[in-house]
Amino acid sequence: MENTETPIVFYCKDCEKLVDTDRCGRKYVYKCKKCGTKNVAFGTQKSINGFFRIEEKEKQKKTAKEVSQKS
Repeated sequence: MENTETPIVFYCKDCEKLVDTDRCGRKYVYKCKKCGTKNVAFGTQKSINGFFRIEEKEKQKKTAKEVSQKS
């Protein structure tokens, strides 16, 4: 079995986006570089996309944009 590392991604719950972070101290607390809050979740790309339903939100934004352009 191969030992492949799965990259960890960080999701800011306030920005509602994948973001870069700064680590706060020696704990598993991360600070969003964009908005500065510590309201950040982390995990694999698959787990974050599934839990926060990122793909569904992207689709909703696209459909709302298309509807507004047609009007």
